[in-house]
Amino acid sequence: MKFTGYCVLGLLTTFAFASSASGLEWKNESLNVTTAPFQQEISVNFQFSNHSAKAVTIRDIETSCSCVRADADRKIYDPGSSGTITAKFTVGDRGGLYERIVTVITDENESPARLILKVEVPDVAFVIPRSVSWQLGGDATERIVEVKSLEGLEIVFSKVESTSNGFLAHLETVEPGRLYRLHIKPDGTNHTDSAAMRIYGREKSGHDVLLSAYASIH
Repeated sequence: MKFTGYCVLGLLTTFAFASSASGLEWKNESLNVTTAPFQQEISVNFQFSNHSAKAVTIRDIETSCSCVRADADRKIYDPGSSGTITAKFTVGDRGGLYERIVTVITDENESPARLILKVEVPDVAFVIPRSVSWQLGGDATERIVEVKSLEGLEIVFSKVESTSNGFLAHLETVEPGRLYRLHIKPDGTNHTDSAAMRIYGREKSGHDVLLSAYASIH
């Protein structure tokens, strides 16, 4: 049995779908999950039962993004039987809150079931503030950005690279594995400029971490 997945362009906002009036009744049509640090994939199960008097066949399952794969535990569900749609979300290097839709198409003459999967991917470290700036023609005073590991993690940040030669940046270790200070200073403010500061680290488990801070003169 083969199901397809496709990407839908555009921003997915909050959807409010009414329960399908089909023979399949869902335990939950919306599920919220949170990943663990550095988790690469997370699976959720949408459970349902066939409360109709006839067998229901799942013809297709579509997902709103290629980052989600969805499969049913079988194709045909007899009256009174139960089943599961398993959706697997690929985390990769994502961070933040994601909402994806899984559409289940059956042989009934009813609207497809649209299942909502919400995945929160917590940041493993924080850059505070995310960006710093200088006024054009003003003082080229050094700015300081704090780099903090998520509670419970030990991330050693050892290198920073600027995407522009117009800014100097170096890391100061405040608390090894937990807290660092990124010092950023422009070589002058007589021209507009901007740069990303790439901050490289490694968690004690061996996972590499890449953060970014931003600097600009305007």
